[in-house]
Amino acid sequence: MDALGLLGLLALWGAFGLLPWCSALIAARGQGALLALPLAAIAGMAGGALVPALGAKDGLGFALSLLAATLAGGVTTLSVLRYWPQMRTDELR
Repeated sequence: MDALGLLGLLALWGAFGLLPWCSALIAARGQGALLALPLAAIAGMAGGALVPALGAKDGLGFALSLLAATLAGGVTTLSVLRYWPQMRTDELR
């Protein structure tokens, strides 16, 4: 696979990782969702890349990688929205 194809897959996995973030953004009314934005995209890329790394490189593997990207983005978004308000934000400023 060439570099352009790999970048396209990473962008697609990142976009699928952001789908749960969009839903959580609306549900949480924006509280803490901005921090989850890059983390959800990165988690989507990692979750999507994990499936072909485990050996599923056919059409079913592609569909599973999109599902894994969505699930990874969702888990990351929910964890950030759940635990971010409990962290001390005054130390980060």
